[in-house]
Amino acid sequence: MTLEEFNKVPFSLVSHLNMEHEHCSTYTNKEYGFAMCTHTKCIEGIACGRTITHYMYNDKVYKSLRKFLEAIKDVKFKG
Repeated sequence: MTLEEFNKVPFSLVSHLNMEHEHCSTYTNKEYGFAMCTHTKCIEGIACGRTITHYMYNDKVYKSLRKFLEAIKDVKFKG
């Protein structure tokens, strides 16, 4: 699967957690078995700074999009 194909994969929000120092959202796509978790630092409940995204496939966490795309390169896009 290429980056262009991956960007077309629909994700559903599974959970969102607001904590004192971080906001975290988790999204999944059951058809492909993909998941994404976004983390945004916050100060006094207000999101600030950049968002970090972790990708999951086959029970493994990838901390960069480049490594995740390497892992899913043989996954066929169904769209």
